[in-house]
Amino acid sequence: MMIKHPDSERRQKVRSLPFLALPKLLMSSVTLISLVLTGCGPQDSAPKTSLFEDDHAVAKHRPDDLADVAVKLRERIGREDASEQTKHEIEDLVSWTAEIAADTNLSEFDWLPLYHASESLAKNLRSVEGTLTDKNRKQIESHCELVDQTVGQIPEPHSSLVKDQP
Repeated sequence: MMIKHPDSERRQKVRSLPFLALPKLLMSSVTLISLVLTGCGPQDSAPKTSLFEDDHAVAKHRPDDLADVAVKLRERIGREDASEQTKHEIEDLVSWTAEIAADTNLSEFDWLPLYHASESLAKNLRSVEGTLTDKNRKQIESHCELVDQTVGQIPEPHSSLVKDQP
C-alpha cells in the first residue's frame, strides 16, 4: 500500500490552475489584439483635414488671410443697402482681424495696434443698432487701411522653411 503525502493532492490542484486559466488568457489576448488592430470606434474613409476632433463649419465669409479681411470689409461697406446679415458679417470680419493677424509672422509690436483697433471698432459696431452709419463706414475704411499697412509689415517666411518649388 502506498502512503500519500497529505499535501500531494493540494499540490496537484495548484499545478493544474495555470492550465485552467490558459483559455481565458488566450481569449483576452485575442480581444486585445483585435482592438489594437481595428481601433475603438468606426473609422471614416475620408482623411481628416484638421487636427481638431470637433471640426465645425467655417463661415463662407471667413477671410483666407489678413489682406482678404480688408477686401471683404470694403465689399460689405460698399453696399448701399446693408442688410442685418451684412452688418453681422462686418462684425465677424472685424472680430476675426486680430486672430487672423496673429496667425501670421507679425511681431507683437506690429500686431498690437491692429488688435486694439479691432477691439475698439467691434465695440462701436455692437453699440449701434440697425444699419451702418456714415461714421461707422469711415471707421471701417480706416480699419481696412490699417490692415493694408499691417500686411506690408508681415515678414517674408525664412527661406529654409519654405518648400522648394519646381
